[in-house]
Amino acid sequence: MENIKSFDELYETVLVHEIEKQEEQRKSFKKRFLIILFATYSLIILSAFIFDPIFFPKEDQGRVMIYVWVAILSILPFVFFFRRFSKSFTKVYKDNVIQKLVHFVDNDLSYNAVGGFPKSQYLRSELFNRTPDKYKAEDLVEGKVGQTHICFSEVKSEYKTKSGSGKDRKTEWHTIFEGIFFEADFNKDFSTKTFILPDYLERTLGFLGKKLQSFNVGRPPLVKLEDPEFEKYFVVYGEDQVEARYILSTSLMKRLTDFAKKRKLPVYISFVGNSVFIAIYEIKNLFEPRIFRTNLNKELILEYYNMLELVIGLVEDLNLNNRIWAGSKMESGT
Repeated sequence: MENIKSFDELYETVLVHEIEKQEEQRKSFKKRFLIILFATYSLIILSAFIFDPIFFPKEDQGRVMIYVWVAILSILPFVFFFRRFSKSFTKVYKDNVIQKLVHFVDNDLSYNAVGGFPKSQYLRSELFNRTPDKYKAEDLVEGKVGQTHICFSEVKSEYKTKSGSGKDRKTEWHTIFEGIFFEADFNKDFSTKTFILPDYLERTLGFLGKKLQSFNVGRPPLVKLEDPEFEKYFVVYGEDQVEARYILSTSLMKRLTDFAKKRKLPVYISFVGNSVFIAIYEIKNLFEPRIFRTNLNKELILEYYNMLELVIGLVEDLNLNNRIWAGSKMESGT
């Protein structure tokens, strides 16, 4: 894992030049887009002043709807124009900037802008009880970190609800999860499932929250740990109390606590079968370039780098490469 000093060198010697190549293209598009947009709507307004008194009596209220429809239909070519440019611009950016950044973090990793974390594995994690009606995943990173195979990407899952009837029937979409979804494999299966979830109840309701946690529907029994600081941020459910406590070593609980303190958005973790799954909420689309603002911003690229390093670093944080479960009491069944 490279340090920040090395990242600065990468940015100054490689990434900034790749971004500069696209910056003139981005500026040119932005200028043309705004000029044509301004000219189009200026023409619409001017035409309204000229032709309104000629074609529409003052009492004709229908003319307002005509202007509204003209304004709406005029937007469509701009949407097409923007999407076409954005698609090609983003592809070049990801190929030339994000690809290099991923390889810098770990050269054994591959990056696929259109690939995504498999929905089947998302469901296998059992981190979220609701099955999504819509699932989107992109910016797939996968490969081996030491002996451990990892896979992660940006994921957005949603479910829909319907209300009303007839003409009043309405469909609404609700986000289940949006952020980075991560999986790392183990060399042997866990015999039971363990879930580490954000603890909202205890922080807001105190003792009552603890009681409500024990009645959590659809989860295994509550696991009580001897780390009050950890339990401020997380609640643990496990099918086997001994295995859950064995997984949650003192050092791992400290790492997770430190991570939770730095983030305002929640983190979910599960140990299922031969995998650990980690869902990190992130409302920003971390791998997308900006179109109307400059991408020559080291802090912006550093944000990408920090998230990549964070996710890759989880392998080390969980000691996966040490294979701490191999030859352990999990193997002996104690």
